[in-house]
Amino acid sequence: MTSYFRRYLRGERGEVWDDLRALGPVPDDLAEDVAAVADETMLRVGQHVARIAAALPELGWTCSDRQVDPHLPPTDGDRAMAESLAEKVGGLPYALEACFRRVGHVWFAGDCEALLLTYHQEPAPHGEPPSPEYPDPLCLGNAYALHSEWQDYGHEPEFAFALAPDEYHKANTSGATHDIALPSSVADPVLAGVAGRPGITLVEYLRESVRWGGFPGYSFAPDLAPAALITLRCDPDF
Repeated sequence: MTSYFRRYLRGERGEVWDDLRALGPVPDDLAEDVAAVADETMLRVGQHVARIAAALPELGWTCSDRQVDPHLPPTDGDRAMAESLAEKVGGLPYALEACFRRVGHVWFAGDCEALLLTYHQEPAPHGEPPSPEYPDPLCLGNAYALHSEWQDYGHEPEFAFALAPDEYHKANTSGATHDIALPSSVADPVLAGVAGRPGITLVEYLRESVRWGGFPGYSFAPDLAPAALITLRCDPDF
């Protein structure tokens, strides 16, 4: 049988991830092959994130808390923490662990007039997502965020890692989070709580995010997306 990783490198990216999701919990004999796909996928995600993050300040973007950089690439400490968490939690989805090791911390929430992105600025959004008033800027917690949550809430019977704030919080409005249920040994976990996208998985969400330049909320009303977004958008190669 041709490995998933070889198929992925041949360009069967969507088909491979569909097949990996169909596996459910990944069998031990496929673990190395699935891990290779996840690693290559998140390596490419990290490159797209770095590209978008480098362009945001040029568009006048400022962070929601004025301090955090839009992208903090993973360090050796992040990679070591991801490995230890897999054992401590009792299993991490392959895509999530690879995201910790290859992407790192992402925080595109903030203010940017060119992208119609508001956090401190007016007008505040009204209505509810999904809508272009809630651009859903890409945010991803890193391994240290999971470590902190696990220390506080890991004893709970249905633990879910808050990978990111939800669309409301990203627009400085009271809301909830985008969550991944743990422990899990699936290849690509469902990312719960994403408005308008029930059942979407982590890899699928990242594809949509890259496709929309880091702001996938605009996909719900493409005609209302800001013109500057074209400089950030790209067809995902993962």
